[in-house]
Amino acid sequence: MTKDYELMVIYSPKLTVDLAKQENEKLMKLFTDNAGEIIKTDDWGKRILAYPINKTNDGFYFVNYLKYESTEIKTIKRLMSINENIIRSMFILRDEKRKTDG
Repeated sequence: MTKDYELMVIYSPKLTVDLAKQENEKLMKLFTDNAGEIIKTDDWGKRILAYPINKTNDGFYFVNYLKYESTEIKTIKRLMSINENIIRSMFILRDEKRKTDG
C-alpha cells in the first residue's frame, strides 16, 4: 500500500553543496525507479547538528516528501545505512493533518 512519508536526510559535511544535492537526487531516484513519487524536496543547506554524530558537528539537511510502498521502506533504509555520505536519516509517516501543511 502506498503511503505518504517525510524523509529527512543529513549528509556529511565533507561533501560540497553540489555533491550533497547529487547524493540526494540519487537517493530520490531509488524511490522513483521503484514506483515511488517525489512530492517535493526542501534543501535546508548546511546546518549545525544539535549534538555530534560520529564526531561530526554539522551536515547538509534535506527533507523529502514522497509517496512510496510501505513494504519497501526496509530496503531503502538498508541502502541508506551503508551509504557513507549519509550520517543520519529518519522516515516519518505523514498523517492526514500534516499532509495539508506541507
